[in-house]
Amino acid sequence: MGRQDYFKDEWAVSETVGFIIIFGIVMAGIGLVTLYGYPALLNQQTEANIRNMEKSMIVLQSDMNSLTFKNVPFQETTLQVAGGTFMVSKEPNPLKPYFEVTKGGFQIPGVPKFYPGELKFISEDGDAVIVTENGAIHKRYYSSAGGSVMISEPRWFYDEPTQTFVMSFLRINASRDFAQTGIGTVSMKNVNSEEHIEDVTGSTVRIEYRANPDDNYNIAWKNYFDKSDLKMTYDSGDGFYSKYKLDPSVKRLVIKTYYITVLSL
Repeated sequence: MGRQDYFKDEWAVSETVGFIIIFGIVMAGIGLVTLYGYPALLNQQTEANIRNMEKSMIVLQSDMNSLTFKNVPFQETTLQVAGGTFMVSKEPNPLKPYFEVTKGGFQIPGVPKFYPGELKFISEDGDAVIVTENGAIHKRYYSSAGGSVMISEPRWFYDEPTQTFVMSFLRINASRDFAQTGIGTVSMKNVNSEEHIEDVTGSTVRIEYRANPDDNYNIAWKNYFDKSDLKMTYDSGDGFYSKYKLDPSVKRLVIKTYYITVLSL
């Protein structure tokens, strides 16, 4: 091969072009994965964190049932909070949400408006919210205005043979404001309980739930009140409150109120 032919050899050029093409394909693949795959992976992880928190809330609901219906004085549960923040306020919102029970259009003596308080989880993106409120567990998305779903129900029931309707109210407060991420221990105790029994024979009894406009679970409660086994009838409402009447056959109303304090998260 002469000197002139040596400088005209194009093998090195072909290898360089091939390397550039392969490098471009690899970079395009990385770009596609970053553009589409990574957000999908993050979304799946977010949904997994939300599902795990739903299960944790159900465990805490079981703890509350032990504190209230089984008269266990103290409960402690270790849980992991991932993908968001778990919190509780020292005192419930003094204005809303609340429940109100009336008889014949008037508030029942000894049964004032009830402000339940809540244990709340907010996802990292600030969209998904899971709460325990008055013995129930709700989920909602801020991106879905007004929408909410009840994941687990409270312990209300109507006993037809005795014509007795039982309502349970659970008030949650805390020794101070708490917020937690990661692994923590939720300690709770039942500090007090009350029971009110009312003869409602021949009276119209209404139960009203009025939501906090900034944290609205009205749809979840409305769907629960619509359950056939409660035999409640829709009376009035809008996007922020629902009012229902108890069945006229109800002769005895039992209202059980429990006060739970969160000691630590």
